[in-house]
Amino acid sequence: MISYEPFFKTLEEKGLKLIDVERGCKFSSRTINNISNGKYVNLRTIDRICAFLDVPIEKIVEYRRE
Repeated sequence: MISYEPFFKTLEEKGLKLIDVERGCKFSSRTINNISNGKYVNLRTIDRICAFLDVPIEKIVEYRRE
């Protein structure tokens, strides 16, 4: 299972909110809603978040065995 918990920690560390990522990456509210609810987003979306926040992928997602 993919967890976005590192993403939320990274936002907190950087003093940002989801709306900042939505606007900065020009995402739809649906994309942000999917992340907030732990639903699938594609790797291109993850890549855009990494670039916007200037962090490696480990700061956005982690794999957890179910």
